[in-house]
Amino acid sequence: MKIKDEEIITKAKELGAIHAKIVPSESIIVSHWVRLKCQYGCNDYGKWKTCPPYTPDTDTMKKVLKEYRKVLLMTAHNHTEASKLAVDMMFWLYSKGLFKAFPLGSGRCRLCDECTPEDCKHPELAYPSMEACSIDVFGTAQTNKIPLQHKNHYLHMCAVLLY
Repeated sequence: MKIKDEEIITKAKELGAIHAKIVPSESIIVSHWVRLKCQYGCNDYGKWKTCPPYTPDTDTMKKVLKEYRKVLLMTAHNHTEASKLAVDMMFWLYSKGLFKAFPLGSGRCRLCDECTPEDCKHPELAYPSMEACSIDVFGTAQTNKIPLQHKNHYLHMCAVLLY
């Protein structure tokens, strides 16, 4: 079933997206340095199923993106809202027959206070973050003209839906 881009954007905004834009998958910037920042600059490394080393590595993510034509790039007020939005959009696209849709959230998983990555309590909702998959969030947003900075210097958080 073919769904119009406008319908997808409208649904994302109904679900709470501040910004929603469909971009070509080639515009998503994947870089090795992003994953290094997770490994060496983040206290959450290895503690969550949605973070490295449990997530696709840089080269795998580059290959995965080549299997998709479009990406829905969305912003929300915080990591939790952004990640939930991506998962909700995936389930909505499933209901429309687009079973290839795959969400990438924002930051570490926040479904539980603590995580046992090998025994995730919410596998149907716990998807990797953009950063964990080596996506340069700021570069991707800038390339696609998605503002992350609010007028009060508040950063909006990004999530994507590959489809």
